[in-house]
Amino acid sequence: MTNPKTPSVKGLLDQFQIPALKELAEQQVRFAPPARRLEQLARAEKLLAEVDPTRHYPYQFVCYRITEFRSDAYADLLIRGDVVEHDLCVFIEALAKTTPAVPVEAIAEPVLTLEQISKRLNVSTKTITRWRDRGLVSRKVLANGRRQVGFVQSVVDRFLATHGEHVERSAQFSQLSETEKEEIVRRA
Repeated sequence: MTNPKTPSVKGLLDQFQIPALKELAEQQVRFAPPARRLEQLARAEKLLAEVDPTRHYPYQFVCYRITEFRSDAYADLLIRGDVVEHDLCVFIEALAKTTPAVPVEAIAEPVLTLEQISKRLNVSTKTITRWRDRGLVSRKVLANGRRQVGFVQSVVDRFLATHGEHVERSAQFSQLSETEKEEIVRRA
């Protein structure tokens, strides 16, 4: 059973802002073999870490960085960096939903599991899950023999750089302990 809050691949594809990038994602999800999609997933994560939201990027550049294919399509299309970031997040999530889990040892850069990133940033796993809606992209990984949600270090670093103040505020929040709850009830 799927989580009603977790969009299907089709639901994710509907979130694209640029039709050309949506078309590219649809083609990759439908036709690229899983091993190829995993390669493209890694390249899209790397590109996401490098995108400057204030610049403009040609579609053909984005397409090449993800697929290593020089497309002739949309030769005049320039995309704002913030839109590239948004659509890359959607692209990564769509590919991640259609690829098998990968052992963390097989990924070229460090990967943090949901529990690891939660402890490192001093926030709950629910907070991390909410951050996924804000652009913290994840993928399925095999860690300690279990299938888990994983976050590539470069993607985490990019998220922290762009949402640092929000992350800091979240880390300062804490829930009441049982003793504190009991004291409040006693005082009431």
